[in-house]
Amino acid sequence: MTATSSTSTSVGARQEDLGGSRATRKGDNVEEKSTEELLVEKLDKFLSTIESRLDSLDQYFKFSNEQEEEEDENEEENEEGYLSPEKTRSRSSSFTSLKSFSLSNLDMIHERLDFVKQSVLKTSFTNLEYLYKTLDDQYNYLFSSNTSAHKRIPSIDQDLSPVNKKEILSHKIITTIQYFDEKLNHIENFIHDKTPQSKIDYNKDSKFKYFKFYNFNRAVKNAEHQYLHYYELPLSWRENRYIINGYRFSLNHLTMLKSIFHFNHNETMNIWSHLIGFFVLAYLTFIHFPQTTAYQLNTYKDNLPMYGFLAAAMSCLLCSVVWHTYSCFAKLSVRTRCACVDYTGITILITASIVVAEYCSLYNYPRLLLTYMTFSIICGGTGFIFNWSPYFDKPECRSLRIGFFMGLAFLGITAFFCSCWYDGFIKSTWYFAPLVYQSFIWYWLGVVFYGGLIPERWRYDVIISEDENCNHSHSTSEILSGNIEHSGREEIENIEDEITATNFDDILISDSPEPEEAPLVDDDSNKYKEILDKHFPLKPTFTPYHKDFLSLWWVDYIFSSHNIWHICVVLGIIGHYIAILDMYEASSNL
Repeated sequence: MTATSSTSTSVGARQEDLGGSRATRKGDNVEEKSTEELLVEKLDKFLSTIESRLDSLDQYFKFSNEQEEEEDENEEENEEGYLSPEKTRSRSSSFTSLKSFSLSNLDMIHERLDFVKQSVLKTSFTNLEYLYKTLDDQYNYLFSSNTSAHKRIPSIDQDLSPVNKKEILSHKIITTIQYFDEKLNHIENFIHDKTPQSKIDYNKDSKFKYFKFYNFNRAVKNAEHQYLHYYELPLSWRENRYIINGYRFSLNHLTMLKSIFHFNHNETMNIWSHLIGFFVLAYLTFIHFPQTTAYQLNTYKDNLPMYGFLAAAMSCLLCSVVWHTYSCFAKLSVRTRCACVDYTGITILITASIVVAEYCSLYNYPRLLLTYMTFSIICGGTGFIFNWSPYFDKPECRSLRIGFFMGLAFLGITAFFCSCWYDGFIKSTWYFAPLVYQSFIWYWLGVVFYGGLIPERWRYDVIISEDENCNHSHSTSEILSGNIEHSGREEIENIEDEITATNFDDILISDSPEPEEAPLVDDDSNKYKEILDKHFPLKPTFTPYHKDFLSLWWVDYIFSSHNIWHICVVLGIIGHYIAILDMYEASSNL
């Protein structure tokens, strides 16, 4: 990268000794960290602090825009010359300089810094050559005006052994991060000096965001050789605090797809319960249904709603398989899109279930049937907006999402009311009864297990901390809106509360006189360590009963609440199919 000969040598020497000097800060009895461990640690810290720096830049641009508007207003107010020329010239030149720096440099830095963050998230330490090239290129692109003060680090000798090559690359990446951190510290100081009031706006957030990607690179590294436990996952990947072991975590698509056929991780039963359900539904679609009496009596048009329901059900199960295969994919954007795929499958299933029930119950009233079916399909299509829009995925839109899913499900109930109006309550109740005891009962049973996190909430093989803001008694609406397994979000809120109640100035700001040696976080802070120990312990705390069957250690792999929910969904779909067959056969007009 860039450094004078003497500077490069001294920095390189400091980097080689970095692991030992940092590890032994509190005493010589602490083991020296390996280069690989130090690299993972530095990448995690660098990735985490990028979040706060991006937030600082966002707040700066917001402040600059407000200042610009204020300047424009002042210029309008002082058109008559109430300000002296000297003051006007001073204020204008000062703001012009600030604005110029913002637009010509900080905007580019924001863009490049976001690119660096995505590169680290995309490759982690799994491709050191690509990662080093990216960091090196972006550093020179951002700070090209300062490259004369540094010399590019020599290229790597291709004849070196893979171990030595990886060691050199690791040192170079660490050095590059140090250079980045030094330059970015100067930029942050500039922002703080120019926008003093912005400290109030983003000080807490920037400090908190250090924890957002904590453990990311370490988790990717460890997951190459073993499954992870819950506390090794970064916060954004944590779902159910009661499922402790068996987590995958990878940036490789092939690795995730291969894991479908590995039967020793905690998503195995979630995946295969729906894969088996898919094959059962395929059998019902292509073999069983064509042999039924209802199929023989129906016209081709009459059978289409049933085929539509079966196709929707199979697509829902496959969408769920996609989500559970990628639920621990280390690229957050891909993981989020897979969650949207799962929500889309649920929307399609609900819509198709309602449409086929409406078709049977309102068959004798074609105009009303057409109105109902058209409106239901439009509502189901509108659901795709809720499933894929980042806006509707925000916490403040949770009530809107709940209202949509509940409203969609309520359409099926209104069809029953219409049937009661035209055919009478007793006849309609008898007609709709199979849907209740053959289908809905399974869904509601699944809601009980899934919403109550049963049985894993009663496991006692490990000690699971419960925060004050954790409430694990969930309603149906929360299940429909995907608000059940959200322990990571609960921990994020808990950390925010802890940061709000704590003075973190001494924790996140180092007073080291040399920026390139300053750690991104003061590791000597007891409060900092207290938060890490609470939310990122090295190992779960096992009880003396952790090997007993009744301690429920097995819920990590089989028969957790989500597993039982999946089984109930499959049984509910099959029950719905059987109930619709009964409704077809009970209709004298089919």
